[in-house]
Amino acid sequence: MKLHFLALAFAPVATLATASTNSSVSIISQVLSNPASVGIPSLSSAEAAQLHALNHQRGEWNSCQLACSILSILIPSDVSLSSSPTYTPIPYWSAQQAALIPTCRADVSSATEISTTLRIAKLTACHLTVKSGGHAAFAGGSSIQDGILINLAKMNEVTLSKDRKTTRVGPGNVWSGVFKVLDSLGVSVVGGREAGVGVGGLTLGGGISYFSGRYGWACDNVVNYEIILANGSIVSASRSSHPDLYWALRGGGGSNFGIVSAFDLMTFEQGPLWGGSRIYEMKYNASLADTFSNFVTNAPNDDFAHLYLAFAYAPAFGGFIADTGPTYGKPVANASIFAELDRIPPVDGGDFTGVQNMTALSIALNQTSFARETFKTVTFKNDATLIKDVIQIFVDEAAPLLNISGFAPAFAFQPLSLNIIEKMSMNGGNALGLSTDEGPLTIMNPNWGWNLASDDDTVYAAIDRFVSRSVELARKRGLDNKFIYMNYASREQDVFGGYGEKSERRLRGVRRMYDEENVFGELWRGYFRLD
Repeated sequence: MKLHFLALAFAPVATLATASTNSSVSIISQVLSNPASVGIPSLSSAEAAQLHALNHQRGEWNSCQLACSILSILIPSDVSLSSSPTYTPIPYWSAQQAALIPTCRADVSSATEISTTLRIAKLTACHLTVKSGGHAAFAGGSSIQDGILINLAKMNEVTLSKDRKTTRVGPGNVWSGVFKVLDSLGVSVVGGREAGVGVGGLTLGGGISYFSGRYGWACDNVVNYEIILANGSIVSASRSSHPDLYWALRGGGGSNFGIVSAFDLMTFEQGPLWGGSRIYEMKYNASLADTFSNFVTNAPNDDFAHLYLAFAYAPAFGGFIADTGPTYGKPVANASIFAELDRIPPVDGGDFTGVQNMTALSIALNQTSFARETFKTVTFKNDATLIKDVIQIFVDEAAPLLNISGFAPAFAFQPLSLNIIEKMSMNGGNALGLSTDEGPLTIMNPNWGWNLASDDDTVYAAIDRFVSRSVELARKRGLDNKFIYMNYASREQDVFGGYGEKSERRLRGVRRMYDEENVFGELWRGYFRLD
């Protein structure tokens, strides 16, 4: 009955290669004769019978229909077909991502199941993608049309080691889930600031944290990666095992090297901390710009402090507003490093700071999803005057679009102070290509939301103008910087070029070393590629 349903459920998909009857028979026969080739030690009699029955079916399926049919036999409880009337899509942060529908979804629960799924995809030449938290904005970042979606949500382990020095974290977690476990144990890890962001994407792309002044970014604090390579093998990457791969995964993203199935994260004692957000009228823009720039310069004086500066259009507050996120890694209100900020008054009822744990902080900062969404990012040398001018450019470009349905423009400045960059050299360094020689830096990241696809061109054009005008102004003043932060980048941005020639060349070498056949280059087309 199951196989009969599969045959009826699939309809031809023109965008994928069609598997001939002969090639389908050959592929299924290989699985039957050598199940170990797809990561299965042996087949049960029921699995063998189903594969034999599938082998005798006629008709032309495309490569992914064949792959999904085989997977539904080998890992039946974890595979669902989008063509089934009972199929339930999983949520994404942006509508662009959610609009893509896979041929099937594999809700894997182990590294072995990931390996089997990857091997079947390779055998059938079916495209695939991988979803951790699904927080990328552009279509195809962690979604796929007519391919295999490997969904990591079930892989949500959070296990503290006996010596309390490392925590094994599954890639299917979002950060609020990690902090909920660790807060109760009085420890923490260098992780994301927003509740709904996934562990996998944030950690592999860098990972700004409230703890970055003390420890660097999230990628700098991974002790070991469990990863499935292009050939389906499961290995550990650390300073002592596959050290080149270990380096590449620290900021180089995962889609070029393998599928990470577990992170062992450096762990430290941590109780409640002070932090939150404050909202201001736009008339304090200049003061806030000066304050933020001074903080980036002075942050090395206090590694426990963190601060971002953001601007947005917020009708509930009467228009454009400013927002800061002062956070201190101890339960100390208004530490002296925030003295300049404390002199700027927030709006009435606009101070949301206090002593709380990481779970509460991450939930408070979590952004609601938009119907449609776009990111972009650039990096500047730290300069208060440039920050003030970029704020005005933001208002100039966003204000004419306020009549667009659901339009919610925002952008932020994130600190790349010298103490953070210094910490990035720990454990052999990371792949980001940043150096203290470039001085303290500021990452700018626009984040705009809206409702209707018919407004896409207008919004994209405006955000592109905002960024290009800002970059050109910085370039004229000698304040531009090449770094492009992967986790905030839009699809067309040259992330790896922004890491610098030396880092990019080394990353390409590691990719060739661990994926000689360019399996991921051929099959995993989403996110940022080195090919």
